[in-house]
Amino acid sequence: MKTLSTLIGAAVLTSAFASTAYAASPDVYVVNFRNAKDVKSQQLDSQLQTAVAIAGVNAEEVVIDTTTAAKWEKGAHEAFDKDIVPVFNKWVGLPGFAAVVDAKTKRVIGCVNASFSANEMAEELRKMASRAQGNAYMSRASVGAKTTSCPAAHNVDPGL
Repeated sequence: MKTLSTLIGAAVLTSAFASTAYAASPDVYVVNFRNAKDVKSQQLDSQLQTAVAIAGVNAEEVVIDTTTAAKWEKGAHEAFDKDIVPVFNKWVGLPGFAAVVDAKTKRVIGCVNASFSANEMAEELRKMASRAQGNAYMSRASVGAKTTSCPAAHNVDPGL
């Protein structure tokens, strides 16, 4: 009986750690570049969390908020903690979109913005997360003006 209790306890403990490890290791970071005064940021904020929930992907939102100096600094620390400082540096100060970053390689997969509905955004997040996991997906050609291309770099070294 003691052995059975030990085995059950070990299984419960292992599954608890496994689920914690999964949640702690996202497939993608959804880096929300925002500013509370920006209309596009407000629109994106109202849809992004819903889109992530609908997509059902293993994603973690990282907020880079330039509304105040304190929020800017908090975003910089979070970018450092996630090892995505180059992504932070490229677009900090340009609000109204979210970059989707492969959590393992730190490569930007694509971007979404407020022109997408929550459902459209969820579909794009699913595709991008599949790419981060190394899975193929079927893509439909689009004739709309919506794109998952990221904006041009906002912060460029003037010496280059």
